[in-house]
Amino acid sequence: MKSILAVICICCCEVAFAYPYRIYTAPDGAIVKNILTNEVIGRTPVEVDVSNTEAGSTFGISMYRHENVAIKIFTVMPSAENNFTVSGPDVATMSLPGKAPLNVINDSNAAAVHIDLRPFLSEPAHQPIQ
Repeated sequence: MKSILAVICICCCEVAFAYPYRIYTAPDGAIVKNILTNEVIGRTPVEVDVSNTEAGSTFGISMYRHENVAIKIFTVMPSAENNFTVSGPDVATMSLPGKAPLNVINDSNAAAVHIDLRPFLSEPAHQPIQ
C-alpha cells in the first residue's frame, strides 16, 4: 500500500523546476526584491532563480528617483495558438499607468532581461506663498 501511494505521489505531484535568469537595468544598481516572499535579492545586475511557481517568478525593481517596475518571468506553454512550439521564457512588466519602463529587452537565449528604468519627471520649482 505504501509503495502504491509513493508511485501515485511521484506521478501526480507537480514539481517546481528553477532556472537562472539575469536582470540588468539602466542605470545599474536598482534593488531587486521577490514580491511575494519580500526577500531582497540584490542590486542589478543580479541573477535570480526563476521557478514555475507564483512565488518564484515575480520580482520588483526599484531605484531612487526612478519609477518602480514589477516583472514576471514565465514560460509560455505550447498550445494551438503558437503552433505547439516550445519557446524560451517570456517577461511581462507591470507598473502604474504612464510609468512604464522606457525599454524592455528579453533575451531568452542568454537568459537575461534588460530594463531601461523611467526617471521621475522634474518637479516644478517651489514658489513661496506670499
